[in-house]
Amino acid sequence: MWFYIMIVTLLLVLMWLTQVREEFIDMPAMPQGLPALESLPDPTVLLKQMRGLMAKYDKPEIWNGIIQRSDKDPGQLARMNLGINNTPE
Repeated sequence: MWFYIMIVTLLLVLMWLTQVREEFIDMPAMPQGLPALESLPDPTVLLKQMRGLMAKYDKPEIWNGIIQRSDKDPGQLARMNLGINNTPE
């Protein structure tokens, strides 16, 4: 019995989703001249800045340092920064 209730519920949800999708597709187009759209920076400038960041951070020594510190808790990071070695010898 619960199986049939689940199927009916699924069908009702699917019917509701199709109605929501149609409302989304039938939305009117955005009006021109919105201030938020006019203040967007030039995409070529953004891509140039992104390439600069990639050149700055795409180095093996940076990624190895990140990987070395990725599984540490704050206490371990603080001890590493202070040069304290608590490992038993």
